[in-house]
Amino acid sequence: MSNTQNVPHQAYQFGTATPLFDASTPAAVSRDHLLDLVSAAYARGGTFLPDEGTIDIELPEAADKAACSLLRDRWDDDFPIAAYVELLSAVAALRAVFGFDATPTAAEVIQWSENLGQQLASETEGLTAPCYARFVDGPYKGAVLRIPRAVAAPDAGPAAVLVLPISWGDTTTPGRGNAQYRRDAAEAEGLWFYRLNGDVREDARPHIAPTATFPKGTAR
Repeated sequence: MSNTQNVPHQAYQFGTATPLFDASTPAAVSRDHLLDLVSAAYARGGTFLPDEGTIDIELPEAADKAACSLLRDRWDDDFPIAAYVELLSAVAALRAVFGFDATPTAAEVIQWSENLGQQLASETEGLTAPCYARFVDGPYKGAVLRIPRAVAAPDAGPAAVLVLPISWGDTTTPGRGNAQYRRDAAEAEGLWFYRLNGDVREDARPHIAPTATFPKGTAR
């Protein structure tokens, strides 16, 4: 473990420290100054975000990736759930600081997946103990949802077709729709595989709506 002391409220760009607070910083830190610090932090990783609009696009993309990874890996014994939880919370907190549209936390992603599974189950009659659906391709690629199986036909698995919510575009031009998945013949110990049935936009992703909302573009 390193004994190096962390320097609080620092942002670094190409080896130069820029303090968030110093003698010349006004008591009320400007929003532009905070945006500059975020840009500098991303620049250290080789991602250049020159203005507020690109930051507003980059952050939800990071949240989307973390949310999809959480849906994919949460059923494994060794998945890095802590990293997904902390990343989603950090992105949500940062977007709240700037007044951007909210992104979901890990708890909201998991609750959303449970609610979606219950909704899909309610659309099929005679369901009981859960099985699992893994999506092979498309916007939900790799994700796993828990869905009950049919009592009358225990070998039939969950519904033959699932319709799942998707979104696309960025925060300024959002799009909403559905992706249809058809059940594959393959099954492995209660895990059923689904493949995209029809075409969707290349930039489509699961539409996971966060619980928190606040005015866009208004610092809180």
